[in-house]
Amino acid sequence: MFLLLLVNMVFAGTPVPELEADEEIVVDAHVDYEVYVAPIKYHVHDDNIEAVVPYNMIFNYTGSHSKNSKVKNERGTYEPITMQGGMKVYNKDTIKYTWDNCNYLDDYRKCSYENNHYFLETHVTVDSNELTISVTLFDSDMQVVSTSQRSNQKVIKWIKQQEIKSNTIVIPNGQQSSQNCVGVACNSLPQQNNPIIITNTEQPKEEKPIKWEIPHRLLSDMVYQVSIGAWTGVKIN
Repeated sequence: MFLLLLVNMVFAGTPVPELEADEEIVVDAHVDYEVYVAPIKYHVHDDNIEAVVPYNMIFNYTGSHSKNSKVKNERGTYEPITMQGGMKVYNKDTIKYTWDNCNYLDDYRKCSYENNHYFLETHVTVDSNELTISVTLFDSDMQVVSTSQRSNQKVIKWIKQQEIKSNTIVIPNGQQSSQNCVGVACNSLPQQNNPIIITNTEQPKEEKPIKWEIPHRLLSDMVYQVSIGAWTGVKIN
């Protein structure tokens, strides 16, 4: 204490500059597993085909199906992601409450790269013959982790217009008799003959067949299947 007092007395006349602390230290780091579900992109080349995924359906399925993925543990083996807290799922409506340092509506790929988490893209493509929905999971380095796709094609059937008419006439035959003779005595026996059947067929000129089309559609089951297919078997390091 005496030495400390002596040192303070020696330097009492020398002003000591004050150390200014940083005004704010911001550390943006999440240790959770996170995925951003991007808005669905539609590529419609035939306006006659209706293709609309119900709002938030992909987002809702991702929250459920992401539980099928596995992560590497400290032993080097893979275990269900639910054993390590699960996957946190965000969309354009919820991401701003967790990551407010980037505009995901402007460029969600860049934001996912900067914030080091996964993102999920959904594309619906429609042309005059086929409808396809695809889901692709990317890591923060823009590399494909998994992908899934389902399609529905237009069905075309041809119906022949050739009509064949037929008319059947049945002519019954009456009973006829036959003789059975033994020696000089003969007996008359009745005999039943089969009727006569006459069929007349009329085949007019063949007309052009009728084209019957069953248009392709986006079914809710396709959305379910494409989502669960994207997450089944996913391994996260």
